Amino acid sequence: MLEIKYIYMITETEIKTKDKSQKEIQLAFVDEIGDRGHSKKSSEYFAMATVIFPASMQQKVKDCIANIKTKFGVPLKVSLHWRKHCRMHEYRKVVIGEITKLEGVTVIYVISDKKTVPVDHAKFYNIVAACTLERILKKVEELDTKVSVWFGQVKGFDHSTTVDYFQKRTWQLGNYERLINQPKWIPANSNSGIQLADQYAGVLGAAMIADKFGNFEPLYLESIKHQIRKSKDGKICGFGIRALSKDNNPKSFKWWIKGWE
Repeated sequence: MLEIKYIYMITETEIKTKDKSQKEIQLAFVDEIGDRGHSKKSSEYFAMATVIFPASMQQKVKDCIANIKTKFGVPLKVSLHWRKHCRMHEYRKVVIGEITKLEGVTVIYVISDKKTVPVDHAKFYNIVAACTLERILKKVEELDTKVSVWFGQVKGFDHSTTVDYFQKRTWQLGNYERLINQPKWIPANSNSGIQLADQYAGVLGAAMIADKFGNFEPLYLESIKHQIRKSKDGKICGFGIRALSKDNNPKSFKWWIKGWE
């Protein structure tokens, strides 16, 4: 089993493109949507969005994020954030237009209904992160290759507790050998992959978090359906979208898109 430790920083230039078997290495970037609070003002759901793509696509991902920033007038050194830069529909349309052109991308969502999770913020985060890592490794196992995994850093959070939790779940995961190196937590401004994951997190957020009038917007999520992980028979439920809820069935969520399986 690969020993997992907490490491803070990594640069995009450190990423290799192939493992010893010459199969294309995958890169996975994870960002979150919603909050981990349990107050009346807190979001009903907390989720993690993962984007996975071959290492050879790094430049295409950089170009995608750079194109969006250029159209928005955002300096290239400034991190692209859905909540900050994509509040209006016309801006969101630009993002969708760019990210849906990325071929070879796989998107995975793990969504927690906060009514069924621990109130402890650290334990809550660690459970969702572990389930996210599990989904990533299952996808990489399908591809019969290996992966490097980066999570978006949460300010003030001790991510060594997350690593400890990963270690405790080894009896379930069993495929840590698919990890090239140890999962890492990095700030968004250091990597375009995290910024891309932020956009996919925003897409989910628009669908699952109601606006001030109680409405949900599934349009953006429907636009990326072709990128969401599916089973061999095209099923998204439990594959590309994993629920942590009373029945662990995302189709029971009130915002679930009609007709999706």
